[in-house]
Amino acid sequence: MEAFVSTAQKDHTAEDDRLNAAQKSFLDMVGYFGLKPKSGEKEVAPGYVFMLWYEFCSDFKNTWKRECKNISKERLKEAQENMKKITAEKRVETKKINANSLKERLRQKEASVSSS
Repeated sequence: MEAFVSTAQKDHTAEDDRLNAAQKSFLDMVGYFGLKPKSGEKEVAPGYVFMLWYEFCSDFKNTWKRECKNISKERLKEAQENMKKITAEKRVETKKINANSLKERLRQKEASVSSS
C-alpha cells in the first residue's frame, strides 16, 4: 500500500509540474501576442484566446480560398488567351471560288466524269 501511495505522489508531482509549465507557456504566449483581458477580468482566459484564434483561422481560411479562386481564374484566363493567340496564328483565310473560273469548271468536269 505504501508503494502505491508513493507512486501516486510521484505521479501527482509530475502532473503538477506539467500543469505549471503549461500555465507558464500560456502566459508567455499571451504576453508575446499582447493580449489584454476582457474588461472586468484580471487575467486572459484560455477560452478568450481560443475564440480569437478560431476567428483568425476562420478568416484566414476564407481569404485563402478566395485567393485560390482568384489565382485559378487568372490562370484560366491566361490559358484562354494563349489558345486564342495560337488559333489566330494558325487560322487560314479561305476565299470563295468564282463559279466561272477555269479551276472550278475543271473540277465540275472531273466530278461529272467520275460520277458517270
